[in-house]
Amino acid sequence: MSTDTPYHDQLVPGEEISRRVTNLKAHLRQTAVDGALILDPLNMYYYSGTMQQGVLCLPTEGEPVFLVRRSVERARLESPLQRIFPLKGFSQLRSTLADLGLACTTLGVAEASLTVAVFKSLAKAFPETSFTDISGPLNMVRAVKSDYEVGLIRQAGVLHRIVYDAIPAMIREGMTEWQLGAEIHQQMMSLGYTGITRFAGSGMELFCGIVSFGESGNYPTASIGPGGMTGLSPAFPLVGGTKRLGRGEPIFVDTGFGYGGYFTDKTRVFSLGPLPAAALDAQKICLEIQEAVRCRLKPGAIPSEIYDQVGNELVHSCVFRRNPATDSVRIRPLIPF
Repeated sequence: MSTDTPYHDQLVPGEEISRRVTNLKAHLRQTAVDGALILDPLNMYYYSGTMQQGVLCLPTEGEPVFLVRRSVERARLESPLQRIFPLKGFSQLRSTLADLGLACTTLGVAEASLTVAVFKSLAKAFPETSFTDISGPLNMVRAVKSDYEVGLIRQAGVLHRIVYDAIPAMIREGMTEWQLGAEIHQQMMSLGYTGITRFAGSGMELFCGIVSFGESGNYPTASIGPGGMTGLSPAFPLVGGTKRLGRGEPIFVDTGFGYGGYFTDKTRVFSLGPLPAAALDAQKICLEIQEAVRCRLKPGAIPSEIYDQVGNELVHSCVFRRNPATDSVRIRPLIPF
């Protein structure tokens, strides 16, 4: 593979791709499929080191085959895979794989990321092939991070911290959420932020993150996270809206930082001047809940049981009491942990 690219030092190492392919093959053998067809960009990048228009075939036995519509040249520059060939369309897919000696009686696909239109094209191209969902095995392989992956995540975290250390100097009374979001995004880009946060399970993509002031954070949201915001319009409910910052309002900033295809997620609350007592009391409650969870995170613990235990003992059993004189909230009882 050539390294004649402007970012050859960022290419996924060949041994890393080989490890991933080997791990997936072990899972595929347990599902009794001839191989996997990968079409979505996330898994394509994970198993080939590049994102192209095409189909990546990972046979249970034998070497991977990457059939690319566009761009074959770029795929060969970026991927360590050896068998990369041009593909004009789905109509040639089965015959090409057959010519390469790959069995196609039963093939695995990631149904979670496959559109109905693409699946119909596959079914037409493989009229005698049975398809089965391998979203589970694909996710299981990706869930276990290698030292290479952990290193990228840690570097993302280092850069992400620099961004948040710079945020207090950006905050000005009267600025809009969008203005603060734009300044944060500029800082992220200057550090090599890759621009898009992708969520494999939901297919959602997030641009920059969420910036909201005061009650704006309670605006209804379709996001999988807790933070709300209006955005500039219903067509772009991202980054922040036109609300201007006043003193004593919480400034909610939730962003992901991408580096080399891997991300960290960071949320912080800032303020211009002291926050109301009710907000500080709520923060203390959240810290106690967080500590209760942290103390239970031990080898062999089951996350769902921790969630239920802390929820029942510490959250659901709490009684909220507001003091009208101080506008503060007290919770009793707080179950020891």
